[in-house]
Amino acid sequence: MTTNLDCFTQWVAQATEEGVAPERYTALMGMVADREGLAQSFQRQSPRKAAGIDGLRKADYGRELETRLADLSARLRRMAWRPQPARRVHIPKAGGGMRPLGLPSFEDRLVQDRVARVLQAIWEPMFSDCSFGFRPGRSAHQALARVDHVIRNGGTQWIVEADIKGFFDAVNHDHLMRFVEHRVADANVLRLIRRLLRAGVVDGGQFQASEQGTPQGGLVSPVLANIYLHYVLDLWFERRVARQSQGRAHLVRYADDFVACFEREGDARAFLAELQARLAEFGLQVEPTKTALLRFGSLARAHARRAGVKPESFNFLGLTHYVHTTRGGRFSVGRTTQRQRIGKKLCALAEQLKLLRLRGTAAMIGHVRQHVRGHIQYYGVSGNSRALRRYVYLVSRMLFKWLNRRSQRRSLTWSRYARGLDRWMPKPRIVHRFVPETANDSPGSRTV
Repeated sequence: MTTNLDCFTQWVAQATEEGVAPERYTALMGMVADREGLAQSFQRQSPRKAAGIDGLRKADYGRELETRLADLSARLRRMAWRPQPARRVHIPKAGGGMRPLGLPSFEDRLVQDRVARVLQAIWEPMFSDCSFGFRPGRSAHQALARVDHVIRNGGTQWIVEADIKGFFDAVNHDHLMRFVEHRVADANVLRLIRRLLRAGVVDGGQFQASEQGTPQGGLVSPVLANIYLHYVLDLWFERRVARQSQGRAHLVRYADDFVACFEREGDARAFLAELQARLAEFGLQVEPTKTALLRFGSLARAHARRAGVKPESFNFLGLTHYVHTTRGGRFSVGRTTQRQRIGKKLCALAEQLKLLRLRGTAAMIGHVRQHVRGHIQYYGVSGNSRALRRYVYLVSRMLFKWLNRRSQRRSLTWSRYARGLDRWMPKPRIVHRFVPETANDSPGSRTV
């Protein structure tokens, strides 16, 4: 079914390409409140999502759905709808610590989905090519492929890896609304976005007002984050940093995690110095433990050898990137799964297997198969074959241990276990190839 929003999205893309798109859009609330569109938003919601403070899941809201959606549409049109506070939960971060997530009520999810799709339709044709996170048709693997291409073919010799400290909690509402108003002139939509931003959270039974930030977990947060960083970082880099650099300069960003690649050291150092001042203008700051300047490129190994040290490496999107040389002697970018990620994932898997013991062998094997398949699907990138094999081996050993802990008597031998393992364990393989396969490519660029 084609809705008004679908037609609007197509029209905006075409009008932007032809240079006839209006500077600001004034009549958007009808698409947000469209009952058919809200029904589509309902269908997009996962039935497995945790409930917000209303305690409703998709199946609960689906009872008397037509009545609920008609009522929601009417309240949106007369601006009588107000969001409920999000339920805050804390999950472990890959690098340690806990990450706060806000779980909206189910009805709030529908409204956030509509607002996010309207904003996405307006800004998607405008977003910079360096941005890859939370965008349709773009992925983390495309960002990794872009980094690989820029380093190998863009004259890169210096890297600035950076991460914004607590970005989603630090977004300034006033700056964000000013950015949104660059393209949105519908007063009701602007009021609705402000309500979503100020809905607050309930943490441990206590209400906390939202004075700044966009709660992670909200469906509208990703597009708002991209709008914020589009103006704060992407356009600034393209229109100022890249143009003023003496050599070539490239930016690759995925959400608030980004890498800047430079041909000359002076440009890289100037960017790092100016970056902190630029972010501070908008209430942001870099995370010092995840921000660094390093030499990385075709000349890095020679410089490191003369200095008597190892070439430096950097982390981006869960992978450690290092200087590598192919069998033919050509420079390339090596990749391996970030060590901290492996430790965290193995600990989480061990806890899950411990809980699954009571459900039997089939449940434990089924969970491990799904876990390994997902790991290979993400980390199966060119150059990472050794780490893939190592991870599958460690998971196999862990499952063997927990299968033998199901009873006091050790009932499973490794030889018997290994024979069954070959039949059902997913095989490590390269899913995402960043370098064309040739006879001189590194072993990691081919199927494991």
